[in-house]
Amino acid sequence: MHRNDTECPVCGFPGLDAAAYSKGGDPSFEICPCCGTEFGYHDSRTSHSDLRLKWIKDGMPWHSKSHIPPRGWDPVEQIRSVKK
Repeated sequence: MHRNDTECPVCGFPGLDAAAYSKGGDPSFEICPCCGTEFGYHDSRTSHSDLRLKWIKDGMPWHSKSHIPPRGWDPVEQIRSVKK
């Protein structure tokens, strides 16, 4: 998996609708359907790496109740793409 602007900086999910932060640093306030991080809220006081560790510790569950995981979704493979 290859990193892009619409990849979640916490869990590596590549399907965000917009980048977590604009080039100017403004948060999208989008909620990652995979890990549940809301950019500009959850990460305002907690680092992406700490949020990532909590998600991993919790068993890397799929967060969204309204969006199903993509076919073949593998959180272990996905997390490998994240810049630590």
